[in-house]
Amino acid sequence: MVKKNLAAYEPPKQTRGRLLEEWAEALHKWATSTGQLNSILTFYDITNPPLESFLTGIPIPLLRKAIAILAKTNRAQMITIVDDEGP
Repeated sequence: MVKKNLAAYEPPKQTRGRLLEEWAEALHKWATSTGQLNSILTFYDITNPPLESFLTGIPIPLLRKAIAILAKTNRAQMITIVDDEGP
């Protein structure tokens, strides 16, 4: 399933990975239990929470996939901001 991009090992050296849907559900439960539901969070906010959680250090590509799964059921939304400011 990992080869088909349907599951991911976390940490990477594990022999059994969570399904992407399991990551998505865990992310939603975390957001609900920490009062983050209906809040705008950055990837940094999720991967470096004030209190360490299973999401601490989660790889961004895996996080993006979990959010995409939640977005399909209208339980999350990914907002992309283009920064045109620069030198």
